[in-house]
Amino acid sequence: MNHHCVTPDQRAAVLQVLADAKYLKDAHDAVRFAQVWARDAHLAIETNGEALPLLVGRDAILAFYQANWARGSHGVGDARETHVAEHPFIDVSRDGRLRVVHSAVFMAMSRQEPVLIGFATFTDELVFEDGSWRIASRHSSIHRRRSMVVQEV
Repeated sequence: MNHHCVTPDQRAAVLQVLADAKYLKDAHDAVRFAQVWARDAHLAIETNGEALPLLVGRDAILAFYQANWARGSHGVGDARETHVAEHPFIDVSRDGRLRVVHSAVFMAMSRQEPVLIGFATFTDELVFEDGSWRIASRHSSIHRRRSMVVQEV
């Protein structure tokens, strides 16, 4: 890609969007988490090689995460997952969208020990919409330990 250089302002905006997506999701802050996504965003999730149905639109994405939060899909209490992310690779396309590739590992506590739950690579496309950079599309390739049962302390 590398059609245009990423500006310092764009880099700062991407870092903020990725931090917001991570921490607002983990905080179950539905109102602010929804604002991370473009109105017509697409979310594709592949877990251990199995593709979930494509989610289209901010409302569908938010409904998906709210259902996960209600189920405790990422653990509860001391066994709740923590996502540790690395610095993203950012590129600018000809149309001004930002393409971002980043990875994370998922850790949780099991009894008194931290354990690796899995890791993921995310490929995002960000657009400038309504005065803010937002995720227009995300492809999540997630690999979780199949036998991992995290127990609450």
